Amino acid sequence: MKRFYSILIVMLLLVSFSSAFSQLQIKQGDELFIKPSSENLRLSPNGSILCTVPQGTKVIALGEQGNWVAVQIVGYIWKNSLSDSRFNIKGYTLRALHILTHSEEEANEIKKLLDAGGDFKKLAIEKSKGPNAEKGGDLGLITKGDLMPELDQTLSQLKIDEVSKVVKSKMGFHIFKRYE
Repeated sequence: MKRFYSILIVMLLLVSFSSAFSQLQIKQGDELFIKPSSENLRLSPNGSILCTVPQGTKVIALGEQGNWVAVQIVGYIWKNSLSDSRFNIKGYTLRALHILTHSEEEANEIKKLLDAGGDFKKLAIEKSKGPNAEKGGDLGLITKGDLMPELDQTLSQLKIDEVSKVVKSKMGFHIFKRYE
């Protein structure tokens, strides 16, 4: 009898151990369903959150990227709410200049110069630590969700030709000027 219980305990441990480490094998085109009470839908792994998807929502797997799965959501949207291009959506894309510094003091000094009428592009070339500094800080075309949330939020609130306040992120201190 003692042996029976020992075998039973070993079998239960093996079953629980294997199920704890088994992962869902996902192929492109698989129909899947959201398991937790809700899940965040993101633009990219670790990117901006688009929306929260409720439990039970049907999704179609498009591909895997590490622990992330690109999905297509199965649902319905009012026809008049759709556009054939993201570039036709007002405020979704914009163009801006950018200055990045590693110290808040330096960023505040640059902001004072800009507020006094300093040339943004010239100051970006001279003082920015960003990869776009030699282009006068020109970020080119930006789509909502391309940048970290705190930077994305700052840019989306700027009017054309407006200079932002100094914004802190894990990369440093940023100043933006929207030009389109």
